Amino acid sequence: MRTFSPLLLFLLVNTAVVAAGAPTVAWMWSGAVTPQSARVTVKIVGEGTPPLLLETDGEAPRTFEVAVRRPAEVGAAVLAYELAPLRPDTRYRYTVAGSTGRFRSHPVGPASFTIALGSCAQTGSEHPVFGTIARHEPLLFLHTGDLHYEDIAENSVDVFRRAYGRALGSAAQTLLFRSTAVNYNWDDHDFGPNNSDRTSPSREASRAAYREMVPHYPFASESGAIYHAFTIGRVRFLVTDTRSERDPPQVPAGPERTLLGREQKAWLKRELLAARDRDALVVWVNSVPWIGADTGSENEDRWTGFTHERAELSAFIEQNGIHHLCVLSGDAHMVAIDDGTNNRYGPGGRPLFPVFHAAALDRKGSVKGGPYSHGAFGGPGQFGLMRVIDTGGPEIRVEWSGRTHEDVELVRYSFTRPVRGMGR
Repeated sequence: MRTFSPLLLFLLVNTAVVAAGAPTVAWMWSGAVTPQSARVTVKIVGEGTPPLLLETDGEAPRTFEVAVRRPAEVGAAVLAYELAPLRPDTRYRYTVAGSTGRFRSHPVGPASFTIALGSCAQTGSEHPVFGTIARHEPLLFLHTGDLHYEDIAENSVDVFRRAYGRALGSAAQTLLFRSTAVNYNWDDHDFGPNNSDRTSPSREASRAAYREMVPHYPFASESGAIYHAFTIGRVRFLVTDTRSERDPPQVPAGPERTLLGREQKAWLKRELLAARDRDALVVWVNSVPWIGADTGSENEDRWTGFTHERAELSAFIEQNGIHHLCVLSGDAHMVAIDDGTNNRYGPGGRPLFPVFHAAALDRKGSVKGGPYSHGAFGGPGQFGLMRVIDTGGPEIRVEWSGRTHEDVELVRYSFTRPVRGMGR
Protein backbone atom coordinates (compact mmCIF):
# COMPACT_ATOMS: atom_id res chain seq x y z
CA MET A 1 0.00 0.00 0.00
CA ARG A 2 1.37 3.40 -1.01
CA THR A 3 1.89 5.96 1.79
CA PHE A 4 2.37 9.74 1.66
CA SER A 5 4.32 12.05 3.91
CA PRO A 6 2.15 14.29 6.13
CA LEU A 7 3.23 17.36 4.15
CA LEU A 8 2.43 15.80 0.78
CA LEU A 9 -0.90 14.52 2.06
CA PHE A 10 -1.76 18.04 3.30
CA LEU A 11 -0.92 19.56 -0.08
CA LEU A 12 -2.92 16.94 -2.01
CA VAL A 13 -6.01 17.34 0.16
CA ASN A 14 -5.97 21.15 0.13
CA THR A 15 -5.32 21.31 -3.63
CA ALA A 16 -8.35 19.08 -4.16
CA VAL A 17 -10.46 21.32 -1.94
CA VAL A 18 -9.38 24.44 -3.84
CA ALA A 19 -10.06 22.75 -7.18
CA ALA A 20 -13.45 21.53 -6.02
CA GLY A 21 -14.41 24.98 -4.78
CA ALA A 22 -13.09 26.88 -7.78
CA PRO A 23 -15.75 28.08 -10.23
CA THR A 24 -16.15 26.21 -13.50
CA VAL A 25 -18.01 27.35 -16.61
CA ALA A 26 -21.21 25.52 -17.54
CA TRP A 27 -21.81 27.62 -20.65
CA MET A 28 -20.84 30.98 -22.14
CA TRP A 29 -21.67 33.10 -25.17
CA SER A 30 -21.05 36.61 -26.48
CA GLY A 31 -23.33 39.12 -28.18
CA ALA A 32 -24.48 42.75 -28.40
CA VAL A 33 -21.32 43.46 -30.37
CA THR A 34 -20.62 46.94 -31.75
CA PRO A 35 -17.38 48.46 -33.08
CA GLN A 36 -16.52 49.59 -29.53
CA SER A 37 -18.20 47.09 -27.17
CA ALA A 38 -19.56 43.61 -26.52
CA ARG A 39 -21.29 41.58 -23.82
CA VAL A 40 -20.45 38.12 -22.51
CA THR A 41 -22.83 36.02 -20.39
CA VAL A 42 -21.48 33.04 -18.45
CA LYS A 43 -22.98 30.47 -16.12
CA ILE A 44 -20.53 29.34 -13.45
CA VAL A 45 -20.81 26.49 -10.98
CA GLY A 46 -18.96 27.08 -7.74
CA GLU A 47 -18.11 30.00 -5.51
CA GLY A 48 -16.82 33.41 -6.47
CA THR A 49 -17.08 35.86 -9.34
CA PRO A 50 -14.08 35.26 -11.59
CA PRO A 51 -12.89 38.14 -13.78
CA LEU A 52 -12.84 37.99 -17.57
CA LEU A 53 -9.50 38.20 -19.36
CA LEU A 54 -9.71 39.87 -22.79
CA GLU A 55 -6.90 39.47 -25.33
CA THR A 56 -6.14 40.49 -28.89
CA ASP A 57 -3.00 40.72 -30.96
CA GLY A 58 -1.03 43.90 -30.47
CA GLU A 59 -2.58 44.83 -27.13
CA ALA A 60 -1.81 43.99 -23.54
CA PRO A 61 -4.41 41.68 -21.95
CA ARG A 62 -7.17 43.44 -20.02
CA THR A 63 -9.23 42.24 -17.09
CA PHE A 64 -12.95 42.98 -16.68
CA GLU A 65 -14.87 42.40 -13.48
CA VAL A 66 -18.43 41.08 -13.38
CA ALA A 67 -21.00 43.77 -14.19
CA VAL A 68 -24.04 41.78 -13.01
CA ARG A 69 -24.22 38.58 -10.94
CA ARG A 70 -27.52 36.73 -10.71
CA PRO A 71 -27.91 33.61 -8.55
CA ALA A 72 -29.12 30.54 -10.43
CA GLU A 73 -29.66 27.21 -8.68
CA VAL A 74 -27.75 26.47 -5.46
CA GLY A 75 -24.02 26.79 -6.04
CA ALA A 76 -24.34 28.47 -9.44
CA ALA A 77 -24.71 31.95 -10.89
CA VAL A 78 -25.13 33.75 -14.21
CA LEU A 79 -22.50 36.46 -14.74
CA ALA A 80 -22.63 39.32 -17.24
CA TYR A 81 -19.55 41.20 -18.43
CA GLU A 82 -19.55 44.51 -20.31
CA LEU A 83 -16.47 44.84 -22.53
CA ALA A 84 -15.43 48.34 -23.63
CA PRO A 85 -13.67 50.09 -25.17
CA LEU A 86 -12.81 47.83 -28.10
CA ARG A 87 -11.11 48.44 -31.45
CA PRO A 88 -13.38 48.14 -34.51
CA ASP A 89 -13.09 45.08 -36.75
CA THR A 90 -10.78 43.24 -34.34
CA ARG A 91 -10.68 39.60 -33.27
CA TYR A 92 -10.84 39.11 -29.49
CA ARG A 93 -10.37 36.14 -27.17
CA TYR A 94 -12.01 36.08 -23.75
CA THR A 95 -11.36 33.69 -20.87
CA VAL A 96 -13.41 33.08 -17.73
CA ALA A 97 -12.37 30.47 -15.16
CA GLY A 98 -10.22 28.67 -17.72
CA SER A 99 -12.85 28.56 -20.50
CA THR A 100 -12.27 30.58 -23.66
CA GLY A 101 -14.45 32.10 -26.36
CA ARG A 102 -13.98 34.38 -29.35
CA PHE A 103 -15.74 37.18 -31.19
CA ARG A 104 -14.90 39.94 -33.65
CA SER A 105 -15.92 43.54 -33.09
CA HIS A 106 -17.96 45.13 -35.87
CA PRO A 107 -16.44 47.21 -38.64
CA VAL A 108 -17.22 50.89 -39.20
CA GLY A 109 -18.25 52.18 -42.62
CA PRO A 110 -18.08 50.14 -45.84
CA ALA A 111 -17.16 46.54 -45.02
CA SER A 112 -17.62 43.02 -46.35
CA PHE A 113 -18.60 40.26 -43.94
CA THR A 114 -20.45 36.95 -43.58
CA ILE A 115 -23.16 36.01 -41.11
CA ALA A 116 -24.70 32.57 -40.59
CA LEU A 117 -28.35 31.99 -39.75
CA GLY A 118 -30.49 29.12 -38.62
CA SER A 119 -33.25 28.04 -36.26
CA CYS A 120 -35.12 25.09 -34.80
CA ALA A 121 -32.91 22.73 -32.81
CA GLN A 122 -34.11 20.00 -30.48
CA THR A 123 -33.28 20.81 -26.86
CA GLY A 124 -29.61 20.04 -26.24
CA SER A 125 -29.02 19.07 -29.86
CA GLU A 126 -25.61 17.57 -30.70
CA HIS A 127 -26.17 17.74 -34.46
CA PRO A 128 -23.00 18.19 -36.58
CA VAL A 129 -24.57 21.22 -38.29
CA PHE A 130 -23.24 23.45 -35.50
CA GLY A 131 -19.68 22.44 -36.25
CA THR A 132 -20.19 23.03 -39.95
CA ILE A 133 -21.42 26.56 -39.26
CA ALA A 134 -18.46 27.24 -36.98
CA ARG A 135 -16.00 26.20 -39.69
CA HIS A 136 -17.27 29.05 -41.88
CA GLU A 137 -16.07 31.48 -39.17
CA PRO A 138 -18.98 33.93 -39.55
CA LEU A 139 -18.83 37.36 -37.98
CA LEU A 140 -22.18 36.57 -36.35
CA PHE A 141 -24.53 33.63 -35.89
CA LEU A 142 -28.10 34.86 -36.20
CA HIS A 143 -30.35 32.42 -34.32
CA THR A 144 -33.90 33.09 -35.47
CA GLY A 145 -35.77 31.00 -32.91
CA ASP A 146 -36.53 27.69 -31.25
CA LEU A 147 -33.27 27.44 -29.34
CA HIS A 148 -35.04 24.66 -27.46
CA TYR A 149 -38.34 22.77 -27.71
CA GLU A 150 -39.50 22.79 -24.10
CA ASP A 151 -42.87 24.45 -24.91
CA ILE A 152 -42.92 25.94 -21.42
CA ALA A 153 -46.37 26.85 -20.14
CA GLU A 154 -45.28 27.53 -16.54
CA ASN A 155 -44.54 31.11 -15.48
CA SER A 156 -41.22 30.16 -13.87
CA VAL A 157 -37.85 31.73 -14.63
CA ASP A 158 -36.17 28.65 -13.12
CA VAL A 159 -37.79 26.41 -15.75
CA PHE A 160 -36.50 28.67 -18.52
CA ARG A 161 -33.04 28.73 -16.94
CA ARG A 162 -32.88 24.95 -17.12
CA ALA A 163 -34.01 24.98 -20.75
CA TYR A 164 -31.32 27.50 -21.71
CA GLY A 165 -28.77 25.42 -19.85
CA ARG A 166 -29.64 22.25 -21.75
CA ALA A 167 -29.24 24.05 -25.07
CA LEU A 168 -26.13 26.07 -24.29
CA GLY A 169 -24.45 23.20 -22.47
CA SER A 170 -24.44 20.82 -25.43
CA ALA A 171 -20.95 20.09 -26.78
CA ALA A 172 -21.89 20.75 -30.42
CA GLN A 173 -23.60 24.07 -29.71
CA THR A 174 -20.81 25.12 -27.35
CA LEU A 175 -18.38 24.75 -30.25
CA LEU A 176 -20.37 27.30 -32.26
CA PHE A 177 -21.45 29.67 -29.49
CA ARG A 178 -17.90 30.07 -28.19
CA SER A 179 -16.45 30.65 -31.65
CA THR A 180 -18.49 33.70 -32.68
CA ALA A 181 -20.95 36.25 -31.36
CA VAL A 182 -24.64 35.32 -31.37
CA ASN A 183 -27.80 37.35 -31.88
CA TYR A 184 -30.73 35.27 -30.67
CA ASN A 185 -34.43 35.87 -31.27
CA TRP A 186 -37.06 33.49 -29.94
CA ASP A 187 -39.94 31.79 -31.74
CA ASP A 188 -42.85 29.82 -30.29
CA HIS A 189 -41.29 26.68 -28.74
CA ASP A 190 -38.65 28.61 -26.79
CA PHE A 191 -40.93 31.54 -25.91
CA GLY A 192 -43.85 29.47 -24.65
CA PRO A 193 -46.07 26.62 -25.84
CA ASN A 194 -46.44 25.66 -29.50
CA ASN A 195 -47.90 28.50 -31.60
CA SER A 196 -47.66 30.81 -28.59
CA ASP A 197 -48.70 34.47 -28.53
CA ARG A 198 -49.10 37.31 -26.01
CA THR A 199 -51.53 35.20 -23.95
CA SER A 200 -48.85 32.59 -23.19
CA PRO A 201 -48.99 31.70 -19.47
CA SER A 202 -45.17 31.85 -19.35
CA ARG A 203 -44.85 35.23 -21.08
CA GLU A 204 -43.37 37.22 -18.19
CA ALA A 205 -40.97 34.49 -17.11
CA SER A 206 -39.80 34.06 -20.70
CA ARG A 207 -39.08 37.77 -21.04
CA ALA A 208 -37.25 37.87 -17.70
CA ALA A 209 -35.15 34.80 -18.52
CA TYR A 210 -34.11 36.26 -21.88
CA ARG A 211 -32.86 39.43 -20.20
CA GLU A 212 -30.87 37.36 -17.72
CA MET A 213 -29.42 34.65 -19.95
CA VAL A 214 -28.84 36.35 -23.31
CA PRO A 215 -26.06 38.86 -24.12
CA HIS A 216 -28.47 41.18 -25.90
CA TYR A 217 -28.57 44.63 -27.46
CA PRO A 218 -30.62 47.36 -25.78
CA PHE A 219 -34.31 46.84 -26.38
CA ALA A 220 -36.38 49.47 -28.13
CA SER A 221 -39.27 48.99 -25.70
CA GLU A 222 -39.62 49.07 -21.94
CA SER A 223 -42.74 46.88 -22.09
CA GLY A 224 -40.82 43.60 -22.04
CA ALA A 225 -40.82 42.79 -25.76
CA ILE A 226 -37.36 41.98 -27.13
CA TYR A 227 -37.31 43.81 -30.48
CA HIS A 228 -34.07 45.66 -31.16
CA ALA A 229 -31.69 46.88 -33.87
CA PHE A 230 -27.96 46.86 -34.56
CA THR A 231 -25.55 47.81 -37.32
CA ILE A 232 -22.67 46.06 -39.07
CA GLY A 233 -20.73 48.34 -41.41
CA ARG A 234 -23.37 50.09 -43.50
CA VAL A 235 -26.04 47.41 -42.92
CA ARG A 236 -28.87 47.94 -40.42
CA PHE A 237 -30.50 44.85 -38.83
CA LEU A 238 -34.03 45.17 -37.42
CA VAL A 239 -34.98 42.21 -35.19
CA THR A 240 -38.69 41.93 -34.42
CA ASP A 241 -40.42 40.01 -31.64
CA THR A 242 -43.10 38.03 -33.48
CA ARG A 243 -44.41 36.22 -30.39
CA SER A 244 -44.83 38.19 -27.20
CA GLU A 245 -47.01 40.98 -28.67
CA ARG A 246 -49.13 39.05 -31.20
CA ASP A 247 -52.87 38.66 -30.90
CA PRO A 248 -54.32 35.19 -30.24
CA PRO A 249 -56.58 33.46 -32.78
CA GLN A 250 -59.64 34.64 -30.84
CA VAL A 251 -59.07 38.18 -32.14
CA PRO A 252 -60.97 38.31 -35.45
CA ALA A 253 -59.38 39.26 -38.76
CA GLY A 254 -59.38 42.96 -39.49
CA PRO A 255 -57.23 46.10 -39.41
CA GLU A 256 -56.84 45.91 -35.60
CA ARG A 257 -55.54 42.34 -35.50
CA THR A 258 -51.78 42.48 -35.02
CA LEU A 259 -48.77 40.20 -34.98
CA LEU A 260 -46.31 42.90 -33.91
CA GLY A 261 -48.41 45.08 -31.60
CA ARG A 262 -48.97 48.79 -32.19
CA GLU A 263 -45.83 49.99 -30.40
CA GLN A 264 -43.47 47.59 -32.17
CA LYS A 265 -45.06 48.26 -35.56
CA ALA A 266 -44.59 52.02 -35.13
CA TRP A 267 -40.95 51.41 -34.17
CA LEU A 268 -40.40 49.23 -37.24
CA LYS A 269 -41.80 51.93 -39.52
CA ARG A 270 -39.57 54.58 -37.95
CA GLU A 271 -36.52 52.38 -38.34
CA LEU A 272 -37.34 51.62 -41.98
CA LEU A 273 -37.66 55.31 -42.81
CA ALA A 274 -34.41 56.18 -41.03
CA ALA A 275 -32.56 53.33 -42.74
CA ARG A 276 -33.91 54.35 -46.16
CA ASP A 277 -31.92 57.59 -46.06
CA ARG A 278 -28.95 56.49 -43.96
CA ASP A 279 -27.94 52.86 -44.55
CA ALA A 280 -26.80 50.96 -47.60
CA LEU A 281 -28.98 47.95 -46.76
CA VAL A 282 -31.62 47.09 -44.17
CA VAL A 283 -32.20 43.50 -43.04
CA TRP A 284 -35.48 42.69 -41.31
CA VAL A 285 -35.09 39.62 -39.10
CA ASN A 286 -38.70 38.41 -39.12
CA SER A 287 -38.73 34.89 -37.71
CA VAL A 288 -42.01 33.58 -39.17
CA PRO A 289 -42.96 33.03 -42.85
CA TRP A 290 -44.06 36.17 -44.72
CA ILE A 291 -45.05 34.74 -48.10
CA GLY A 292 -48.23 32.71 -48.47
CA ALA A 293 -51.82 32.84 -49.65
CA ASP A 294 -54.59 34.27 -47.48
CA THR A 295 -56.48 31.25 -46.15
CA GLY A 296 -59.03 33.32 -44.24
CA SER A 297 -58.03 31.62 -40.98
CA GLU A 298 -56.79 33.40 -37.87
CA ASN A 299 -55.21 30.11 -36.75
CA GLU A 300 -52.33 30.46 -39.20
CA ASP A 301 -49.12 30.70 -37.18
CA ARG A 302 -47.46 33.07 -39.63
CA TRP A 303 -48.21 36.24 -41.61
CA THR A 304 -51.01 34.49 -43.54
CA GLY A 305 -53.01 34.78 -40.31
CA PHE A 306 -52.36 38.57 -40.23
CA THR A 307 -52.99 39.58 -43.82
CA HIS A 308 -54.37 43.08 -43.01
CA GLU A 309 -51.19 43.97 -41.13
CA ARG A 310 -49.05 42.42 -43.85
CA ALA A 311 -50.82 44.56 -46.44
CA GLU A 312 -50.38 47.65 -44.23
CA LEU A 313 -46.62 47.11 -43.91
CA SER A 314 -46.29 46.30 -47.60
CA ALA A 315 -48.06 49.53 -48.53
CA PHE A 316 -45.80 51.48 -46.20
CA ILE A 317 -42.66 49.93 -47.74
CA GLU A 318 -43.91 50.46 -51.29
CA GLN A 319 -45.19 54.00 -50.85
CA ASN A 320 -42.08 55.20 -49.02
CA GLY A 321 -39.68 53.86 -51.61
CA ILE A 322 -37.83 51.46 -49.31
CA HIS A 323 -36.04 49.50 -52.01
CA HIS A 324 -32.98 48.22 -50.16
CA LEU A 325 -34.78 45.86 -47.77
CA CYS A 326 -34.46 42.09 -47.43
CA VAL A 327 -35.89 39.62 -44.91
CA LEU A 328 -34.32 36.71 -43.00
CA SER A 329 -36.63 34.13 -41.43
CA GLY A 330 -36.73 30.79 -39.63
CA ASP A 331 -39.62 28.82 -38.06
CA ALA A 332 -40.42 26.76 -41.18
CA HIS A 333 -38.13 23.71 -41.29
CA MET A 334 -36.74 24.50 -44.71
CA VAL A 335 -34.21 26.43 -46.70
CA ALA A 336 -36.13 28.65 -49.12
CA ILE A 337 -35.48 31.79 -51.14
CA ASP A 338 -37.82 34.14 -52.96
CA ASP A 339 -36.39 37.01 -55.03
CA GLY A 340 -39.56 39.09 -54.53
CA THR A 341 -41.53 37.49 -57.33
CA ASN A 342 -44.12 36.10 -54.90
CA ASN A 343 -43.97 39.00 -52.45
CA ARG A 344 -46.58 41.34 -53.94
CA TYR A 345 -48.75 42.47 -51.04
CA GLY A 346 -48.59 46.23 -51.62
CA PRO A 347 -51.28 48.24 -53.44
CA GLY A 348 -49.20 48.41 -56.61
CA GLY A 349 -48.81 44.63 -56.82
CA ARG A 350 -45.09 44.94 -57.53
CA PRO A 351 -42.35 42.66 -56.15
CA LEU A 352 -41.24 44.14 -52.84
CA PHE A 353 -38.16 42.50 -51.28
CA PRO A 354 -36.34 39.14 -51.29
CA VAL A 355 -36.87 36.62 -48.49
CA PHE A 356 -34.47 33.96 -47.16
CA HIS A 357 -35.53 31.13 -44.83
CA ALA A 358 -32.90 28.99 -43.08
CA ALA A 359 -33.94 25.98 -40.97
CA ALA A 360 -34.08 23.42 -39.50
CA LEU A 361 -30.87 22.95 -37.56
CA ASP A 362 -31.94 19.47 -36.54
CA ARG A 363 -35.75 19.11 -36.64
CA LYS A 364 -37.55 17.13 -39.32
CA GLY A 365 -38.28 18.99 -42.54
CA SER A 366 -41.43 20.91 -43.42
CA VAL A 367 -42.43 23.57 -45.94
CA LYS A 368 -44.63 26.54 -45.03
CA GLY A 369 -45.98 29.32 -47.17
CA GLY A 370 -44.74 30.06 -50.64
CA PRO A 371 -44.39 29.58 -53.47
CA TYR A 372 -40.70 30.57 -53.44
CA SER A 373 -39.01 31.62 -56.69
CA HIS A 374 -35.85 29.61 -55.99
CA GLY A 375 -37.55 26.66 -54.33
CA ALA A 376 -38.04 25.32 -50.81
CA PHE A 377 -36.00 22.45 -49.38
CA GLY A 378 -37.36 20.83 -46.25
CA GLY A 379 -35.06 18.91 -44.01
CA PRO A 380 -32.92 18.76 -40.89
CA GLY A 381 -29.30 19.82 -40.58
CA GLN A 382 -29.67 23.01 -42.63
CA PHE A 383 -28.49 26.61 -42.28
CA GLY A 384 -27.88 29.75 -44.30
CA LEU A 385 -24.97 32.04 -45.09
CA MET A 386 -25.36 35.70 -45.98
CA ARG A 387 -22.33 37.38 -47.52
CA VAL A 388 -22.35 41.18 -47.74
CA ILE A 389 -19.89 42.73 -50.19
CA ASP A 390 -19.49 46.46 -49.63
CA THR A 391 -16.32 48.07 -50.95
CA GLY A 392 -17.58 51.63 -50.51
CA GLY A 393 -18.79 52.01 -54.07
CA PRO A 394 -22.21 53.08 -55.33
CA GLU A 395 -23.83 49.68 -54.74
CA ILE A 396 -23.84 46.87 -52.20
CA ARG A 397 -24.00 43.18 -53.09
CA VAL A 398 -25.63 40.38 -51.10
CA GLU A 399 -25.08 36.64 -51.64
CA TRP A 400 -27.34 34.06 -50.01
CA SER A 401 -26.51 30.36 -49.75
CA GLY A 402 -28.71 27.65 -48.21
CA ARG A 403 -26.62 24.67 -47.10
CA THR A 404 -26.73 21.25 -45.45
CA HIS A 405 -24.70 20.06 -42.46
CA GLU A 406 -22.39 18.36 -44.99
CA ASP A 407 -21.81 21.85 -46.43
CA VAL A 408 -23.58 21.02 -49.67
CA GLU A 409 -25.24 24.05 -51.24
CA LEU A 410 -28.98 23.60 -51.82
CA VAL A 411 -29.83 27.01 -53.26
CA ARG A 412 -28.07 30.28 -54.07
CA TYR A 413 -29.25 33.78 -54.88
CA SER A 414 -27.52 37.16 -55.11
CA PHE A 415 -28.65 40.73 -55.65
CA THR A 416 -27.26 44.26 -55.65
CA ARG A 417 -28.75 47.49 -54.39
CA PRO A 418 -27.66 51.07 -55.07
CA VAL A 419 -26.46 52.92 -52.03
CA ARG A 420 -29.02 55.68 -51.58
CA GLY A 421 -27.95 57.19 -48.26
CA MET A 422 -24.53 58.32 -47.10
CA GLY A 423 -24.13 55.22 -44.93
CA ARG A 424 -22.76 55.02 -41.43
